[in-house]
Parts: sequence; C-alpha cells; structure tokens
Amino acid sequence: MKLISFSVTNYRSITKAHKILVSNMTVLVGKNNEGKSNILRALSLAMSTMRDYASDPGIRRTTTEMRRRFSERLYNWERDFPFSLQNSKKKASEIDLVFELTKDEIRDIHNSTKIWLNSELPIRITFSKDESKVEIPKKGTPATANSTNVQNIMTYVCKKIDFNFIPAVRTGQDTVNILEPIIERALFDAEKDIKYREALETLEKLQQEKLNDISQRIVAPLQAFLPSVKSLQIRIPNVRRRSLYARDIDIIIDDGVPTSIESKGDGIKSLTALALLNNSNNPDKMSVIAIEEPEAHLHPEAARQLYQTILSLSEKYQVVLTTHSPLFINRSTLQDNIIVDKGKAAPVKRIKEIREALGTIISDNLINAENILLVEGEDDKIILDKLLPNMNEKIKKSIQNSNFIIDYVGGAGNFPYKLTLYRNIQCNCCVFLDDDDAGRTAGAQLEKQGLSSSNILYAICNGSTNSEIEDCLEKNSYKEIVLNDFGVSIDVSEFRGNDKWSERMRACFCSQGKQWNEDIEKRVKKAIAENIATDPNSALNSHKRSSIDALASQIERMLN
Repeated sequence: MKLISFSVTNYRSITKAHKILVSNMTVLVGKNNEGKSNILRALSLAMSTMRDYASDPGIRRTTTEMRRRFSERLYNWERDFPFSLQNSKKKASEIDLVFELTKDEIRDIHNSTKIWLNSELPIRITFSKDESKVEIPKKGTPATANSTNVQNIMTYVCKKIDFNFIPAVRTGQDTVNILEPIIERALFDAEKDIKYREALETLEKLQQEKLNDISQRIVAPLQAFLPSVKSLQIRIPNVRRRSLYARDIDIIIDDGVPTSIESKGDGIKSLTALALLNNSNNPDKMSVIAIEEPEAHLHPEAARQLYQTILSLSEKYQVVLTTHSPLFINRSTLQDNIIVDKGKAAPVKRIKEIREALGTIISDNLINAENILLVEGEDDKIILDKLLPNMNEKIKKSIQNSNFIIDYVGGAGNFPYKLTLYRNIQCNCCVFLDDDDAGRTAGAQLEKQGLSSSNILYAICNGSTNSEIEDCLEKNSYKEIVLNDFGVSIDVSEFRGNDKWSERMRACFCSQGKQWNEDIEKRVKKAIAENIATDPNSALNSHKRSSIDALASQIERMLN
C-alpha cells in the first residue's frame, strides 16, 4: 500500500490544492506564506484523524469531543477554516487521500468487510464547525453506509501506513516522539525472552506491594466518609506499566560533551530527528514522511549531507517535504516538484517556475551543474535521462546531487554556442552527437573550439553509414507505441536496412499512407523517448548499444 495522491480544500490558506501526486520524493516549493506548510499540516491532520478513528469509530463527533481529542492543536474551525469563507455557504475543510492497494490488500479488505475494492482506495476526512466525519466516497459499495466497515478499513490502512511529520521548528521532544514507538516495538520483542518476562513479573510484584500499602492507608479515611466502602485497590495495567518505561525517555548525545538533546543546538536536534526516521525494518509497512524545511537550522554542508539521507529514505519510503533551498529540489523527475501559489498547488512544468518560486538565479546552480552532457534534441535528453542513471550508479548519484545534468541544444548547429556558455561558467562538458553529416560537422567545430575529442561521442551503429540515438534502441520496446499512437506498423520491410532511424521511419509512414514531416518526427521521437521510463532495462538493442555504453563510461571518467 502507498499514498498516491491527496487533496486539500478550504484549510487555512489553502482553498484548492487538488490531487497532489505523491511519489517517493515530492517537493513543495513556493514563496513565503503561500501555504506549503499548511498542505503538510493538512496531510498530518488527515493521517492523525484516521488513526484516531481507527481506534474509536463514531463517524460523527461534536466540536467539544474533537477539541478534547485533538486538544485544539490539530483542528479548530475558527482558526483553521479560511477566514474569508467563514461567512459563506462553504463551511467545511476537506482532506482527500487516495491509496493504491495490492491484490493481497484488496483481498484482506474483502475478508473483513465483504467489500471488493479496485486498486485505489479513496478516504475523505471532513471538518465542519460542529462535527468531523471520516468516509469512503466510493460509489456502488456499502462502505459509506456502514461505520463498522469504515473502521475496519481505517484500521487496516493504519496498520499498513506509518506517518511521521517533522515540523520546521524541531525540539528535543520531537526526536523523543519519533523514538518512542521504536523503543516500544523493541521492548515488545524483548518480552519474548523469558528472563525479560521474569524481570517484569518481579518488578510488577514489588510495585503492587507498594500500591497495596498506599491502598490500605487510604481506605480507612475514605470509609469515614463512605461507610459502604469495603476496600480499595490501586492497580497499573500491565500494558500501561510497560509503556511508561518506553515513554520516560531522554537522549544523551556525546559529540565531545555528553549532553541531553534538549540542551543541544537546533542543528543537532534536526539531524537526530530526521536520522531516526531511517530506522524502520518492517517490509510490510510503507512510511510516509512529511518534513517541513529540512534545511532549517543547518549549515550548508550539513544540509548537503541531510539531502543524501533524504534521498536514501526516498528509496524505501515516501517523502513529502517543503523547501526554500534549490538543494532539495527533485531534479530527476521535474513534475514531482509542486508549486504552491495563492492557496493552490500544481506540478512544475518548467525549471523556470522553480527558479521564480525560490527566487534563485543561474549562479545559484539550479540549472547549471559542474558537469554537463550536451545532446542535440529534447528526445535525446529524455532517452538519456532515463537510461544513464539506470546504467551507472555514479551517474545516478551525480544527477541526484546536481553535479551532473543533461541539456539539449535544439539542433546540431547550436552546439558551439551552448558549449561556450557552459565553459564560460567553468563547467566540464561532454557531447553526444548523431552519427550523420550534421553531427560530424558539429563535432569538428567543437574540436576547433578546444573540446577534447575524448569528450565528443557519436551514436554509431555498426553497419550503418549514418545513425542516431534511436538506432540504438530495441524496436520491440516501442513498436506498440508507434502502432497505437500513430497507426503505423514497423514490422515491415521498409524499416529494415542500414539507413538511419528517421529515414527508415519515414519510409514506414509513407508506405502506409501517413504524412511524415519535421513536426511528426519530433512527436514520434518524444513518444518513444517517454516510453523508455516504463522499462529502461529492455530499451537498448543488445547488438547496437555499444556507443551508449561508451558514453556512460566517458561520463563516469569525467565525473571522477
């Protein structure tokens, strides 16, 4: 199970942030006071309410009950419903969550509720002035009408999903709060040890003797007021007694001077709280971790180290964070960055939007890295963005660290200009060109500009006089795309031969009554390039991939 999207409507400054897609690393960016933190807090509110509901079902709760349960800290209508709408007909805050279910999870839910769900489970939490409500807005099932079913599903989801929220102002208690359930789980495992159980029983006996002594001293004065009282006993339930040990926690950190975490600086508190999140070893649970401004209180070097920790977390868990730092932008998948502006949220379409939201300039290195690979077209960039990190771990980490990017120039004739631009700001450059007349001419010009021939590579395919990057791809990996999207089969004689890929594709289109021009060529190439993400391991033709392998090796040498 994993969270695939959530929506926030009419919560604090957020009026409409609908269907925010959640990946392994989702980044919320925006100027101050635009609502990034409120989106995270809405997500935290929803997850906390689900946990609360799972333990005590009543679908409707009065404001008094809500305030008692949430201590007015999580939701208060006067504070949390947008002020501008409090006199309007709209009177409720809504948070929608959508979870993706596996086949086994669908079966588990059916076994407990007799409800068959599809692969998506929507949950809606509504807060109005007088009540709160948890429901499953799924038409055609009895789930929304049966509180027992809803509670069973909530309980199941809470067993499958861990949620942690780390606010920007991180205290020592925040760290302790993260550590408490870890210790409780460890002590629960320890109870399987017979020596541990015997020690607990001894401790329980000694404690009860003291409690019995207090009981005897209290009962006589009590009987003076209430003669009907015959006896009085004080007991601590075993579960409560054991949880007390887990909750009375202090963390002592020795960084030269052993000191309680409460007395350490904000940077240590931040790093400790975040480091503890990487502790789960339960493969059956997915963790959703919400982090508000991870860079807060940290020196730039510590922030870079923390970025690596968060990347590591995102390989196993789902991380949703807010940031004002270009360092924490998700560069590998641009649309996983969400712009929050004027109470709304939308995926990023262009890097320019991030620069404007963060107020960065080119010199901040958001779009310029230390090492650059220049390619001719956008489709070349898309292909290599998917292939190279999958082929080489060092390249993958360098892309994640913003130490290496791939940029396209928009035509072979533009290489000299782009090379000059990057070399003027002290970037190391490598170039990958089509092996055709235009590519070879551009390569010769780049060598005259002083670019080492070792950093100029071509998409050469043995047996072909001219070739381009698409010639290196396995045709079976994209032939269905061409057939379904453009109505053209490439399992024909026109696609065989030694001409370069675009010439062979042109022949296929024309032979099947289709137009072929520059615009169509771009569309076909882009569709094929974007399809590579579905299975990059099978994208390359084993007999024609040597130039791509050589490119990965050369980039690794450049990075070293």
